[in-house]
Amino acid sequence: MRKPVLYLVCTLGALVALCIGAAQFMHKLDNHNFAIVQSIGGDVVVRRQAGWWAQICPTIWVYPKAGIYICSNNAAEKDALNIQFNNKSTALMSCQIGYRIDTADDDTIIKLHQQVEGDDEKIWKKVYTTLNTVAQCVSSQFDPSAVIGGDKFPDFVKAMHDAILHNKDLLEQGIDVNSFTVDGRPDPDENTKTQFAKQREADLQKRLAEAEKIKLEAETLKTKANYEREIAEYKGKADAETAKLVTEAERQARLANIEAQKKVDVEKLEKEQMLVKAQKEKEVAAIAVTREKEVAEIEAEKERAVAEIAKRTEAERLETVRLQAEQKVAAAQAKQKEIELSGAITELQQMQLEYDYKKAAAKWESIGKGLAGMSLPAMVSMGGAGGEGAAGGFGRLVDAITLEKLRNLAK
Repeated sequence: MRKPVLYLVCTLGALVALCIGAAQFMHKLDNHNFAIVQSIGGDVVVRRQAGWWAQICPTIWVYPKAGIYICSNNAAEKDALNIQFNNKSTALMSCQIGYRIDTADDDTIIKLHQQVEGDDEKIWKKVYTTLNTVAQCVSSQFDPSAVIGGDKFPDFVKAMHDAILHNKDLLEQGIDVNSFTVDGRPDPDENTKTQFAKQREADLQKRLAEAEKIKLEAETLKTKANYEREIAEYKGKADAETAKLVTEAERQARLANIEAQKKVDVEKLEKEQMLVKAQKEKEVAAIAVTREKEVAEIEAEKERAVAEIAKRTEAERLETVRLQAEQKVAAAQAKQKEIELSGAITELQQMQLEYDYKKAAAKWESIGKGLAGMSLPAMVSMGGAGGEGAAGGFGRLVDAITLEKLRNLAK
């Protein structure tokens, strides 16, 4: 019975030893870590893939891929950033910072591994040192009262973000700061607190003074408002009366302007109408002158034509009278001759004949001389009563001339 039991124990021991030996060759890597693996031959690689792998006796350094650290001023940690402002006053600033180291290439990670010698805490020290330097540089540009109790705190936080996120110096070492959060306003030191207390007291007194001033100003404004209201009421009544008078004066002025403009417009219209009328009268007068000129020309032409006709008619009549006179003279001469030849006339008849002859001769001689010295008119009107007409009037003229001649001869 002892041999089978011993055999079983030996077998189990061998299996355990085999399992233990096999376990020495199997290695595990979690997802949130990566590993620096050095083989027996000294080759170093960066293993990023999570899971199990088999390798004979490697040297393995495991690093977290990312880390988040909190800098706080609580009793347990006391690792808040000590910052100094531009007036040399100090304060503690609590914050939270996160970084990754798996984003760098293998060579950079191996160089970082060589510096920190597998100690992840040294990587955090690098980050903390850079963060502290950046915080000092940024805080030295600000006034503590403006950051701790004033309106420059958002500007301060933004300056910190811009300076630490993806910091160039850390990136060159394979460390990428990808998050940063400030935990409230910085906590000032005792001197700064005392200064702030005094400043708050001064500010309080200032605010009280301002409040008192505002109160007094309010009362002054109230008094002034009441005074101005009373003055305004009185002035309003006076202004109303003045405005009424001014309105009436303006209305009268507008009416006067309207009437004056109306008068000007009427005078202008009358003047235009007079000009139109004068132009029309001028045109009518021109037409009348032209018409009178035409009528005068027609009348003159008519008178010239009538005078010409009358002149020709008178000349013909005178020629007829002359011929008739010559006929009478011839008849008288013939009668004289007949008497002389016959000897039958008496002495009285002889005297009568001589008288008639001399009368006729004188008559026609006077007519001839009168006609020779006369200028015939352009138009002769010789009308007479009893139907004598032109011949009767002319005969009387001839008789008058002849009678005057005989009177001259009798003398």
